[in-house]
Amino acid sequence: MNRTLIAGLMVSLAFAAEAGTTIDAGHPYVYGANTGWINARSDVTNGAVIGRDYCSGWLWGANIGWVSLGDGAPLNHYAYANTENTDFGVNHDGAGRLRGYAWSSSAGWIVFEDRGNPHVDLSNGNLSGWLWGANIGWISLSNAQAFVRTGRVDPGPDTDGDGIPDPWEYRYLETTTTLAGGGADFDGDGVSDIEEYGMDTDPANSNDLLWVTLDEAGGVTNTLSWTTKPTRHYRLQFVVSLTGAWENADSGVLSDETGVITVADVPVTNSPARFYRVNAILPLN
Repeated sequence: MNRTLIAGLMVSLAFAAEAGTTIDAGHPYVYGANTGWINARSDVTNGAVIGRDYCSGWLWGANIGWVSLGDGAPLNHYAYANTENTDFGVNHDGAGRLRGYAWSSSAGWIVFEDRGNPHVDLSNGNLSGWLWGANIGWISLSNAQAFVRTGRVDPGPDTDGDGIPDPWEYRYLETTTTLAGGGADFDGDGVSDIEEYGMDTDPANSNDLLWVTLDEAGGVTNTLSWTTKPTRHYRLQFVVSLTGAWENADSGVLSDETGVITVADVPVTNSPARFYRVNAILPLN
């Protein structure tokens, strides 16, 4: 008899906003044929900050001067509108895509757009793609000589100290007063508000959860599936006794850019039985 079982889910949360640039000191440079080298880590305090929701800070190029990625204070608290000069900057969709406008007083607007597809690889922090400036042409985030890397993705401020970053609260509920830390559970679905952040599930929708199911039982393998978000990574773990230590399955860290569902095959072990869980991970945390 097939005795491979599922033990549910776990959320891995260990995050804190840090001051200063997120850019790796060993990989700070972008390059444009008309601009030369541009340093994304101009200095520790003022260099570029790649955020989970939006970017901020400055780049420096000897030929174009300072380039602003945004002031770090979008009017709606989670994304620059980019419809007026007082609310511009580069947004991050949480899944790696960087879109919006940077500004240089010497070069004008520099556009992060679909054609150049500037993005960050959330598995290793490497940036790639192209930026476009009408006055300076294309700028490459990676080439044969150098590439930009961010060491982390900044979660943004947490002004009420509840352990949930403000941008995430504003994106879902347009306020920071509804959710709370500890075991608070606004939508009453059995998952705390902080865990909802860890999984990027809607804290006001009790039907938006990380579901783990056994789809198919086979002679050699079972097929497990779970709902996913493109903004999170996942690790499948197992244990042979619920009092034992959890071990990582061979599948490693998984991600799904479609943000719909992830499928993994696991071995059938009748003796001993295995219990499985899915661990949601904040990329580059």
